[in-house]
Amino acid sequence: MDALLLTASLLLAADPPADGFYRQSTNDGAPVVQSADGRTFKLGERREFQILGSPLRSENNENSRFWLTLRVPYDETIGTMHSVLVVDGQACPQSGSGSSGKEISSLHFPIAGAENAERAAVLLNTPLLRRRHPGHHLLVTFTPNKKAYQVGESVKATLRIKNVGDTPFTFQKGGHYRGAARDNQYTFAAYLNGAQVEDVGRNGNTGGISVSPTIQPGETFEDTVALNKWFAFDEPGGYAIHGAYLMSFYDPDEASHRTVWEDYASAAFTVRVEDAQDAPAK
Repeated sequence: MDALLLTASLLLAADPPADGFYRQSTNDGAPVVQSADGRTFKLGERREFQILGSPLRSENNENSRFWLTLRVPYDETIGTMHSVLVVDGQACPQSGSGSSGKEISSLHFPIAGAENAERAAVLLNTPLLRRRHPGHHLLVTFTPNKKAYQVGESVKATLRIKNVGDTPFTFQKGGHYRGAARDNQYTFAAYLNGAQVEDVGRNGNTGGISVSPTIQPGETFEDTVALNKWFAFDEPGGYAIHGAYLMSFYDPDEASHRTVWEDYASAAFTVRVEDAQDAPAK
C-alpha cells in the first residue's frame, strides 16, 4: 500500500496539474507551480466552489492583466491568500477576499496574460471583459485664473475638457485624495528657466469618494486646482507647466462603473509669478 501511495505521489508531482482551484500547501512533497512573476506555490487538494458569479475583467488598456472575482455562498472560513487558481500550468494566487453581509463571499485572483485569461474564461464559462477605446475626442486646456501671481499668493488654474466628439463619455472624478494633501488625480511637472521645479507634495493616496459625470457632445467639464500643493512658486518668473488629469472611462450605459479605458487629459500652460514690488499699481 505504501508503495502505491508513493507512486501516485510521484506521478502527481511529475504531471502538470489540471486547471482549477487548489488550496495552498506547506507539505514538502506537494506539487509546485510557478506564477507569472516567478514565485512558486505548493498545491494541496482541489477546491470545488459553488460559483454564483465570476466576473473576469481586464486591468489595463493593453489587455495583458486581468482580475477575476469569484463569488460563492457566504463561507466564514474563506480567508486571504489561501487558494491558487492554476491555468495552463501557471499559478494565479489568491489576492484578497471579502463578503457581502453573510450572503456572499468573494475571492480575488489576478491573472497575467491574455491567453491565460481566455483559458480561465472557458474553465469558468464566464465572459472575458476586455478594455476597448470608447471613441472619445477631447479638447484639453489648463488656464491660470490670473494673468500674473505674486510670490506667496495662492496659484490656481482651471482645467477644461471639452467633448469635441459625437458621443458622450463618462469618467471618474475623485477617488485619489484620501490620505494626501492634494488631489492626485492630477499630475504636474514645472520648469523655471529650464530647470525642473521641485514637487513639494507627495503622490500617494488611499482612494476617496468619487462621482461619475457624463459629458455630452459640445459640453465642457471644468475643475479648478491649487498648484501650490505641487510647487512653492517662491521665485519670480514664467513657469512652464505640463498638467495631466487621469481619466478612468466608464460605459455611459452601464451602472457597474467598470473601467473600459484609462487615459490622461493633458496640456501645457504657463504661470507668471512676480515679486510684490514688480506688480503693477492698482
